[in-house]
Amino acid sequence: MDENKIIFNDVDWNTRLVTNPDFILREIGDECVVVPVVESGRFENTMLTLNETSAWLWRHFRKGATPAQVLENALHEFESENGDPKFIEYGVYRFLLESLDLGTLIREDGEK
Repeated sequence: MDENKIIFNDVDWNTRLVTNPDFILREIGDECVVVPVVESGRFENTMLTLNETSAWLWRHFRKGATPAQVLENALHEFESENGDPKFIEYGVYRFLLESLDLGTLIREDGEK
């Protein structure tokens, strides 16, 4: 990533992450939802609805990738409303924070 990008220090942009196998992405009509495979605890009877961008990010982490790799792909795929790539980076960052907090994204090596 070049020096002009915002780098949020509370996310390791070079650690490979993967979608948690306890969750699957389902497309229902025009909507994408993440559904827990095992319904217990925090996610019992829950579906997480993803917008188009979040579904795109989910698909890119499915086989494992670093956040830096996914961000580079996102910068080529999307245009921000005002042309500033920092908005795309912030969107990826928010997705990472929420997904890591929910446990829908995990480190590929299994460490916490």
